[in-house]
Amino acid sequence: MAPPPPKSPPAASKPAVVLRQGRYVGSVILASSHFPRAIEAWRGIPYAQDTAGKNRFRPPQPLAPSDGTFDALRFGKFCPRDNFLRGDAGEDCLNLNVYRPAGMGSAAEGGKDGGKGLLPVIVYVHGGAFNSGAGIERNMASFVSWAGEEMVGINFNYRVGALGFLPSEVTAREGLLNLGLRDQQALFEWVKGNVKAFGGDPENVTIMGLSAGAHSVGHHLMYYARRDEPPPFAKAIMESGATTARAVFWPTHPRHLVQFREFLIAAGVEGVPEEEVFDRLRELPVLDIMRASRSLWDRYARSVTWPFQPVIDAPHPLANSSQPDPEKGPAPPVLIPDLPINSWRQGKHLRIPVMTGYNTNEGTIFIPHEANTNEDFRNFFTNLIPGFSASDMDALERLYPDPVTDPSSPYKAVPPNKGRQFSRLDAAYSHYAYICPVLQTAHFLSSDPTNKSPVFVYRYAATGAWGTANHGDEAPVVAHDMGLLGADRLPGLTAVSDAMHGAWVRFIASKTGTPNPAPENDIDVDWPAFDTPFPPDQADSAWKGVVRRGETPAPGKGRKVVFGEGNDERSVVADRNVGWQGVARGNEHKGTPVKEEQLTDVEIAACRFWWGRVELSEGLGVRERKMKL
Repeated sequence: MAPPPPKSPPAASKPAVVLRQGRYVGSVILASSHFPRAIEAWRGIPYAQDTAGKNRFRPPQPLAPSDGTFDALRFGKFCPRDNFLRGDAGEDCLNLNVYRPAGMGSAAEGGKDGGKGLLPVIVYVHGGAFNSGAGIERNMASFVSWAGEEMVGINFNYRVGALGFLPSEVTAREGLLNLGLRDQQALFEWVKGNVKAFGGDPENVTIMGLSAGAHSVGHHLMYYARRDEPPPFAKAIMESGATTARAVFWPTHPRHLVQFREFLIAAGVEGVPEEEVFDRLRELPVLDIMRASRSLWDRYARSVTWPFQPVIDAPHPLANSSQPDPEKGPAPPVLIPDLPINSWRQGKHLRIPVMTGYNTNEGTIFIPHEANTNEDFRNFFTNLIPGFSASDMDALERLYPDPVTDPSSPYKAVPPNKGRQFSRLDAAYSHYAYICPVLQTAHFLSSDPTNKSPVFVYRYAATGAWGTANHGDEAPVVAHDMGLLGADRLPGLTAVSDAMHGAWVRFIASKTGTPNPAPENDIDVDWPAFDTPFPPDQADSAWKGVVRRGETPAPGKGRKVVFGEGNDERSVVADRNVGWQGVARGNEHKGTPVKEEQLTDVEIAACRFWWGRVELSEGLGVRERKMKL
């Protein structure tokens, strides 16, 4: 993709906007090799009050009006997270960053938008397992600067870990569940009410998330479908995530109750009367809260039974004690009323254009790399999904043959210094946690006869660390982040980025939600809307048919695009906790930037297996719920 012609703003004062909460003065990112178009940036604008003190463990509180003038030149505080000792984190963290092309003028101060129409808006929801992350993980300045269509880009922070997701019976009674998701919704409402001041179109907003951010987007697709007012967004992009991709329990689930007790012990408030628990937690130094949060994360991360996750926040039908206390004031609107699979089955979701997809090897950063035996394989899934029966486990082993004992197993090849079960675990966990939930979203959207909006599915295949396309590897490629790519170092991956970023931009800019260019423009690959190859009864546990490989979709069914097939330029990830880095080796393959493909027989068989056990993977199973609730 040829970059947009460099545009630098005329020598002028710093860009400013006037909002109800005050006047904010931003800065200009000049055109360069990393930013072909100059960008105006506002950083660290608050969208809700400080969450410290009396606002800790409370829903986001609105800002007061102001006629003051504030600098928006530097990033605001990140929300306290797993690496909580960093000085750039703090509880006054509900802030956002806004990027737009330079030279638009001030829609707020001048009362006009510089003679241009309002621009499409893209809002990025960061990932991080609901325990870490920050908005700046997606380079929205680069995304906007390289875009072939002018747009306004936004990223933001929301509360994570114990401060954002502390499920328990006590939390439910206080009406304080899913605070991080409520932060996100406060941001969406802020965008709806303020983005016009930046030249953005509040009627053409797309929300985009990766991993936990994509899980979040899925929850919002369901929440706003139950509201009477129009949603604050018109389209959605879900990268490697879905509402059925993570276990969503009731807050009274045994796992949450155990983890809540462990958290209170780690925070030093065990034995406190329940009605005083949150008052005591609000009095603690935030460092104590985050040390306790981190101790639980470290305890459960390896087994992927993570603490501090979204939960069902409707009143529990079998446990009246979990209902909000009326003396605490009105209960907040229910955000997650049931297992997400039930919302899909009941058609309780928005019918808007959606783009979703996955990476080939989603499981590599989550599985135990040293697993060597079939017992290691079984133990991993038994711990992850206690509701699995012996017959479930036997079927799992047949679907993913043991590379140690089965000569026909396709999982024999493993990267250096990895256990013999590595590729097998990667395939099984990738299907369980990401690929099949993503395809389940696409299935429900495309098979709904009342849904007139398209859903588009992709696969990202360019390999990186360990010779695999790992969870999150596509992030800088989508952003066209040349500080990490570099056409001179990774020319093939830059071509993949041209294709991928261009498709995302077209989807965002189009009011009908298409990633394809106008018919008169040349394009190598037309991205077809996904048409599910599965009958309706194969999307959930009602289907109990035979799972076998060798079946392929009918012509025209299950079509998607793949980005970066055969590209292996990126070989080193220096530190996944710091960022994405690539180092060229000199003998790389550039691969194919984009091409069309169909679902494979492996994907079809895997999704039939996992969809047939979705309640086991999503809520530890109907069988366990009946026994323990």
